[in-house]
Amino acid sequence: MAFIRLREKARGLRDKGESIAKIATMLKASKSTVSYWCRDIVLSDKQIQSLVQRRNDAGILGRLRAAEKKRAARIEAVEVESKRGARSIGSLSQRDMLILGIGLYWGEGYKSGNEECGLTNSNPDIIRSFVLWLRRIYSIPLSDLILRVSINQKHRYRVEAVERYWSKITGIPLSQFSKASLIKARSQKVYSDPEQHFGTLRIKVRRGTALRRRILGSIQEVARQITQ
Repeated sequence: MAFIRLREKARGLRDKGESIAKIATMLKASKSTVSYWCRDIVLSDKQIQSLVQRRNDAGILGRLRAAEKKRAARIEAVEVESKRGARSIGSLSQRDMLILGIGLYWGEGYKSGNEECGLTNSNPDIIRSFVLWLRRIYSIPLSDLILRVSINQKHRYRVEAVERYWSKITGIPLSQFSKASLIKARSQKVYSDPEQHFGTLRIKVRRGTALRRRILGSIQEVARQITQ
């Protein structure tokens, strides 16, 4: 992932009580970016006092305390709502899994062009969910899945490691991976830790035309019921 090391360094400095402005200067990043990275870190009263002394500004003490109190309240609110959301899910039934996968395919799956059944994504949780959905809902064996990695050509030296990563994520052997696609991208995105970049993974079902038609039929029915 991009800028992981830079972000972690910023968070480490903030944990030690450093100011957002100084961290931004040290790391040559914008204050808004540093503030976003450190949004869930609450300073202790001792750290606030230290910042005040360094700033030599008596009025800043109240502002810092108010800001940290507001930050702490936001973090608590996020945690409360996150737990509330988790409790509302309960145990997923087979039908829940069906509808979840239909929604996933509706948003991410192949729907135009040739009649291939599959999707491409970079999120490992989405990839895992798609594979599990195919197995549990449609009884598609892992042996019927074909995988292909797509990654910027700058990472061609890492293709084997990237394929091993996706093989571990999916539980699908490397023998079912087709030749990786090396992308000649115009944008030269810089990754602070290139070893944590794994491109995207395409998952395609062998002989999946009938399955795709069935899935698209389900999507059409969901859309009909939602909009009627």
